[in-house]
This record gives sequence, structure tokens and C-alpha cells, in this order.
Amino acid sequence: MELRGSISIDIDTLKTHFKGFGLKRGEYDFSDFREGMKNFLDFLDPFNIKATFFIVGRDLLVEQNIPILREAVRRGHEIANHTMNHVQGFRLLSSREKEKEVELSERLIEQHVGQRPVGFRNPGWNINNDMVEILGRRGYLYDSSIFPSFLNPLLKLMHYRAMSDRPFPDRTTLGRMEYMFAPVRPYHPSLSSFSKKGTAPLIEFPLPVVPGIRVPFFATFLLKTGLPFFKISYAALKALKRPIIYEFHLFDFVDFEQPHFIDQIPSKAQAGSYIPQSIHTPFAVKHDLFRRAVEIMAKDYQFDTIEHLARKF
Repeated sequence: MELRGSISIDIDTLKTHFKGFGLKRGEYDFSDFREGMKNFLDFLDPFNIKATFFIVGRDLLVEQNIPILREAVRRGHEIANHTMNHVQGFRLLSSREKEKEVELSERLIEQHVGQRPVGFRNPGWNINNDMVEILGRRGYLYDSSIFPSFLNPLLKLMHYRAMSDRPFPDRTTLGRMEYMFAPVRPYHPSLSSFSKKGTAPLIEFPLPVVPGIRVPFFATFLLKTGLPFFKISYAALKALKRPIIYEFHLFDFVDFEQPHFIDQIPSKAQAGSYIPQSIHTPFAVKHDLFRRAVEIMAKDYQFDTIEHLARKF
């Protein structure tokens, strides 16, 4: 049985993550969008891996961001939908508001790359069951927002406390509690719930978790735990021939030590929130760690875009 998976990246900018907290007016220029995109594209080239980029629609309202987006498409990568405004409390929106967030981003992606997205990922994996129907109605092939980890209650609490100065919706994350028990392999969800297999045409590609203990397996966790734990986790996934939808974020590929980022990154006191570890980890350290991790996986797994995996499902 061939081992298959996908590398994906959520393009969440400083503007998206901090919602303007601590950013000095006129100094934010979306350079993290362009630098992170370019660095990730260059990172993938030696592996000849085609990845999936989850794009926030409002970032495409900035003309300077369009060329690097088109460059990603030219290199054979997939552009998928990450909503229009990256609303952290997305699952608390009305169904109508959710569909509008999907539709507006969808239009901008189609306008700038010439093709309508077929994949979706919710901000903060904070999805709700009504998205099965919404995405199905809009003709989406797949979703990749379910985080089936037994650590979800703890991660939810940590996020809630870290975002203490934010409005309540921003303090929610990871969707419904029941999703911690969702299937760990790609599946068709039921028409009424992402937590159960069913007959919905939509395909769910859950984020990978370590077999048995269901600890998260993605780049953010790699930064926290290091390569030894990654190797143990990977060996378990490989032994069970689990598909791996390995997730990065934009910050993983931005060098925040450059001078022009000094006034763009708020302090923890300014932002009133958690500062991601990828912001204060030196770029060379991040790059080397991620390179070694992908080298390990690429020896065994055939990586392709999530769209291509879905079409072969």
C-alpha cells in the first residue's frame, strides 16, 4: 500500500492573527505574506512537493500580494479557501454569515488565479456541523478542519486563557468538543455531523494525530517538542499507514528578526494574547528543523495537493 499525504500551509498574516492589536498605523505592509509565501515555495522545490495553500481572501485585496500567489499556482500548487476575514470565532457565526465568508474569499481566489477553490479549512479549526451542508451546496470537494485530538479540552482552555483580553468569540477554538473523537483517516462525514462517518459528498481530511494517544502531529507541535518526539510519532503513523496531512503556518517561514518587522510585531502586553513560538524562533532554526522533518517523511510518503488526494479517494 502506497503511503500518501499532503503538505499544507495556512497563510495567516500578522494582521490576521493579531487583528491590528499593537500594530502601528501605516507600518504594516503585508511583507510577511509575501516573504513567507516565497520562502515556503523555495523550501518545497528541492523535494518536488506540490502543496496546498489555504488563503484568507482579504489578503488578496492587496495588489502586491497577487504575484506571489500566481507564482504558487505556476509552480503547480493548490490554492484553497481559508475564509474572507479569518474570524477566529467562526463556528459562532450564523450559517448565512459563514457562507458569506466562504463566498467572498472564493470569488477573490477565482478572480486572481483563474480557478475556483475546491478545498476549505476553517480558521482555528473552529468549525461547526452546518459547514457540511454549506460546503456541499457550494460544490466543495473537501474540508480539512477537523482536529481529532484528545488534547482538545486542554488546548481549548489554554487558548481561552491566552486570549483573555479578546472578545469571547476570539477565545474559542478547535470546534465542537465531540470532534476529538472524530475519525482519524479521511472520510465522508454524515450530513449532520463532522464527528461521524456518513454519506455527505464532502470528504473530510482531518489533521493527523499520533495513534492511540491522539497527540497533534503538525509543525507547531514540532517546534514545541523537537525532532525526537516527531520521529516517534511519525514511526507510529507510518506503521499504521496513516495518511499525513502535515500542516504549516505562514509564520513558520518568515524571518521575524529582520529590522522591518520590529514595529509590526506587538508585544504580549500590547496584543493581549499568545505570541506564537514561530515568531520568536530564529529563522535558521525553524528552517533546519522543518527541512529535517520533511526529509524524513518524504522518504516514505508520496506527497501531493489535498485536491489530488481527494480526487483519488
